Amino acid sequence: MAYAVKRGIEKTKGFQIEMKKAQDASWDDLKNAAGITIGTPDYFDYMAGTVKDFFDRVFYPSQSKVKGSLTANIPCIFFVSGGTGGKPAIESLQKIGQAFKFNVIDYINGGSKITAGLLTKCENLGEKLAAESLHR
Repeated sequence: MAYAVKRGIEKTKGFQIEMKKAQDASWDDLKNAAGITIGTPDYFDYMAGTVKDFFDRVFYPSQSKVKGSLTANIPCIFFVSGGTGGKPAIESLQKIGQAFKFNVIDYINGGSKITAGLLTKCENLGEKLAAESLHR
């Protein structure tokens, strides 16, 4: 799914795409991003622990007592697969997105099977993110 989102972003020229596992991503990656996509498997109706850890590590550096959220309005998309279809995991990501004040463009929650149709939706999701990131 991540590579399908990447293909969608690449349809719009001018973006440098950096794919990282959650455990390797940092506050610097987030603050320098024109847009962000977060993908995770659905583990026990929640996001993967490493994704939650990423948000825990970058939340406080992203907040300013003077400016408010330093991540406000960063265009963002989420995608989830597996588990019970991903809806509860998406809901948890949406709550975190609100805390960071991301501009959540859209999301996809897929089931346990990756289909051609799901990958097409992911590509379209990447295109949406790219289009929104151009306006930032």
